[in-house]
Amino acid sequence: MNRQPNDFARPSVARVFDHLLGGSDNYAADRALAQRLAQIAPELPDMIRINADHGPRAVATLASDLGIRQYLDLGCGLPAGLYGHRTPHEVARAVHGTARVVYVDSDPVVYGHANMVLAEEPGTAALRADIREMDALLGAPAVRALNRSEPIGVLLHDVLLWVTDDEALTVLETLRAWLPAGSAISLTHATADAAPQMMRDLTSCYAEAGITYRPRSRHHIRALLDPWAPTPPGIVPIPQWRAAEHLRHLPATGHAHAHAAVVRERTRAPDEPRGAGTERSQPAAP
Repeated sequence: MNRQPNDFARPSVARVFDHLLGGSDNYAADRALAQRLAQIAPELPDMIRINADHGPRAVATLASDLGIRQYLDLGCGLPAGLYGHRTPHEVARAVHGTARVVYVDSDPVVYGHANMVLAEEPGTAALRADIREMDALLGAPAVRALNRSEPIGVLLHDVLLWVTDDEALTVLETLRAWLPAGSAISLTHATADAAPQMMRDLTSCYAEAGITYRPRSRHHIRALLDPWAPTPPGIVPIPQWRAAEHLRHLPATGHAHAHAAVVRERTRAPDEPRGAGTERSQPAAP
C-alpha cells in the first residue's frame, strides 16, 4: 500500500465516521472534523448507523430475490464487523456458499484493514481505487476476475453523495455499460428533503475541510438513476425500504436523512446497445 505524506493530515470520511461510531482507526484531523459535524447534526451517528444497518438487508435481498452471487462493494468503508454487522460476503454466503465480493475504497486505512481481514477469505479481494477513475477501477485484476457472464451486484451505499453530479453520472453510465444482464445496484444516498438547513450547514462544514458533500432530493436521485428501473418499493427513506420483511433490523430511533433503492437496468429494444439511451444532462437541482 502506497501512503502519501498527507494521507492522514487531511480528514477522511471513513475515519470521521469511525470516530463518530466510537472507533479508534482515526487521526487528529478526522476527530476535529467529526466534532464540528456533530455540533451541527447531533443525530449524525444515528444517521451513519441506520445506513450501516441497511447494508446486510440489501445484500440479503440481492442474494435471495435476485440470485446474485458476486458483488462489487464501492466505497466499502471500514470492515462492517468492527461495528457488529455482518460483512457482505458473510451475508451473501448465507444464501450462496461460494459468493464472491470485491471491496473497493480509496482510503489507505480502509484498504489496509480490508486487505488484512480478507487475507484468509477465499473468493474476496480488497482494492484501493477511486470511483472518480472508473476505467482504472474496473480494469484492476481483482475486478476483472469477476465473472461477467453472470449478474453482479454493485453496492453504492453512502457513496455518490461524495462526488459531483457529473462524476456521479459518469459512475452510473460506466456501470451500465459494463455490468452484465441481470445485474443490480443497491444505493443509499443522503437527502436534504427533511432537514434542508442542517444539510446545508453540513455541506459547508465538509467544504471547509476540502470534501465534496452533495445530499440530493428524492427527485434528484431519481434523475441520476435514469435509465435504471427501481425494484419495489422504489426510492424510499432507508427505514421504509422493505420494512415489513426486516422488522427485526429496523432502528429503534433516529432519522436516516437518506433514501435507499435497488435498481436494475430497464429493458432495452432488441437493437439497442448496452449503455445506449443515457442522457448526459444535469439532474434538476434539489
